[in-house]
Amino acid sequence: MKRTFIRALTGLLMFAALPAAAQSEIEVCQSDTENSVIRAANCDLALRLGELSPEQTIVALYNRGQASLLAEQPAKALEDFEAVLKLQPGDKDAILGRAISRRHLKQFDGALADIDLLLAQNYQPAAKLYLQRGITHFMDGNAGQSLADLRKAKELAPDDAVIADRLWKTEQFIKQKGK
Repeated sequence: MKRTFIRALTGLLMFAALPAAAQSEIEVCQSDTENSVIRAANCDLALRLGELSPEQTIVALYNRGQASLLAEQPAKALEDFEAVLKLQPGDKDAILGRAISRRHLKQFDGALADIDLLLAQNYQPAAKLYLQRGITHFMDGNAGQSLADLRKAKELAPDDAVIADRLWKTEQFIKQKGK
């Protein structure tokens, strides 16, 4: 009898601590930890523990999606970005995350549609979108369109080293391919 009571009391104490545990996990989920595996795990645990506000749920799903992309798990990332968009339709950052996930999964038409949607909505920085669209076109075998998008990205962000590097590499690829 005493053992049953202790087990029941322990269970109640653990249940009472559940919201506090979820809050602790969401704090780490929202932190700037550089380890994407740890971040994804904390976001996942916060979501499983529950007791998150709708806003915290969106943040946890988005951050887990970002961490999954960094961990090269685009299918998991896509699921999370889709879940964010069900809770908050039109979330521009989630649409961009979904576009990048789709590109990694070679779903080029969907990725391009998402990027074009964001361009139509004047998402900023637009240079980032042209960079992503250029990468997507390149991966889809359309080097010419890739080059046009990368040049537009360079025009919008002339000092961006990532864009400059990608543009240079694409130009070199096209030159070598032409030989």
